[in-house]
Amino acid sequence: MPTAIWQAAARIPGVVLIRDSVYAAGRHGPAIAHVSDGERTEYIFDKNTHLFVGEHSYLIKDTPAGKAGMVTATSAALSRNVVNKIGDLPAEARA
Repeated sequence: MPTAIWQAAARIPGVVLIRDSVYAAGRHGPAIAHVSDGERTEYIFDKNTHLFVGEHSYLIKDTPAGKAGMVTATSAALSRNVVNKIGDLPAEARA
């Protein structure tokens, strides 16, 4: 895990570090997590590049929204591109 950013995040009240979490694409990576209103959200990073790769949220207790363990959100960043200005499309999207 990268040290400075993870150590800084760990000082935020309620934030915990997770050495291994799984995101929507089924890959593993370290995460920063917090709990709010019975829901735990994990922000997951690539273990080598430390880039944000996805999010995983689930209920940790029964709430009006559902039972403990129910997944409430999941996402995966499958690609990234750079463009010159807002509104431009990446080269492969124009083909």
